[in-house]
Amino acid sequence: MGGNIKFLEAMVDFLERNVKTIFSYPGEQILPLYNEIEGSSIKNIMVRDERGAGFMADGYARITNYIGVCLATAGPGATNLTTPIATAYKDNSSVLAITGRCQRKYIGKNYFQEVNMDFLNFYKGYFVDKAEVSYIAKAFADCLFNKKPVQLNIPVDLYKEEAKDINITTYTDIYKDDETPSNNIKEIDVKKPLFLIGQGIFGTLSYKEIVKISKILEKINCPIATTFPARGVINEKLENCIGLVGRRGDLKSLLEADKIINIGSSLSYNTYVESVREKLLSKTENIQLKPKSIKELKEFFENLDVKNSSWIYKNSNKFQPSGDYSNKIYEIIKNIPEDAIIVTDAGKHTVFTCLLKTCVIPRNIISSHSFGTMGFGLPASIGVKFGTIDFNIDREVVLISGDGGFLMNVEELQVVAENNLKILMVVMKNNSLAEFCKIKNPNFNKIADAFEIDNCYIENVDEIGSEIKGYLKKNKPLLVVVETENEPLPKPNI
Repeated sequence: MGGNIKFLEAMVDFLERNVKTIFSYPGEQILPLYNEIEGSSIKNIMVRDERGAGFMADGYARITNYIGVCLATAGPGATNLTTPIATAYKDNSSVLAITGRCQRKYIGKNYFQEVNMDFLNFYKGYFVDKAEVSYIAKAFADCLFNKKPVQLNIPVDLYKEEAKDINITTYTDIYKDDETPSNNIKEIDVKKPLFLIGQGIFGTLSYKEIVKISKILEKINCPIATTFPARGVINEKLENCIGLVGRRGDLKSLLEADKIINIGSSLSYNTYVESVREKLLSKTENIQLKPKSIKELKEFFENLDVKNSSWIYKNSNKFQPSGDYSNKIYEIIKNIPEDAIIVTDAGKHTVFTCLLKTCVIPRNIISSHSFGTMGFGLPASIGVKFGTIDFNIDREVVLISGDGGFLMNVEELQVVAENNLKILMVVMKNNSLAEFCKIKNPNFNKIADAFEIDNCYIENVDEIGSEIKGYLKKNKPLLVVVETENEPLPKPNI
């Protein structure tokens, strides 16, 4: 790009080179940018609420291991992003939130829709006060390499200024991630070693590289456990895979191990529960890995000498469905492809899905793991679907939601309909918010009709299989409303 150009053009040129899809909702303070994106090669997906834009960007980032971008105007548009950005922050998801601002001369002067925008800077935020493309590149790099949400706040009068440093066309022009974490661990010589893998192992690997990690891990001669977000990084059908550990997983293996080698886990209370936390921390060795290539990861494990190979741990705590709710969840899981990307909302359905699904590939389950955000499921599944399209990921996308969470962002069904997104959307209708209270629901099927989305209503568990098989043969969305009885959850490890 040469010559004198406006900051608006330079910014969109940068985005075109680095982004395929943006999730947005128009507004006065971002209108120049919104319109310029509309005329670019970027897919500009208009959501129906800024919360939807944030959650879609989050889902997109998680399945692609790249950046998800959302765009919202100043004031109420930006405040609507608060919960999605907090969700991304808690789950280490690369969401770039571009927000609008009034003209610089009005900032701090009680102008229309003007508020201090720092509330979105859970990790970091950039206030763009100069027409420099480097702001965009720095925010992009921070977001991608640190796996955290970043805000880019731009006053509306800046777009018409002449751009500086227009030769910066990608984040790598200013950001060289040459840092290689030093790890002194070369051999493991204890009787009962155990590897704990968190999603940090994904680093900045591409999706195609992430799915190859299992082949590396299956050669390690000791048990391997995972956190919830990392499930599927090693196929849970393999003999050396324990699967999920912690609050909703196995705990005995962690207690039996002499040494726990942690790679990529933040060791939250969901993984190291409070009752045994100090004991587990005392025998944990943390390995700092931020792999930039699958080759780098392969070399690390090939150079790691695990002396003891005699300990085999068998997880005998597999949950079996026993009630109406869990049996219907299990029937859904049985009838979808085993590599399907299941996106869940927050609630009972998430726990049963977690307990009943055997994960065979990374991102088999995507959820609001650390923030427990209701309303996450539907928009996140939309973001996941766009991610599979943009990055040629040939996997089905399945939403399993509760009736409470589904209603929180139900307006995003319009995005599904407009784009004919093939998503299997399941609403588990138990007319309750967990064990808290009973709720009265609308007719979900009539809601789907209003959006002109195919739908069905299921009462009996034996109806589920045929409906899913029919859906898989078509190329359009389906909303399945599953009437179900309430069922208490099994007690977690605490």
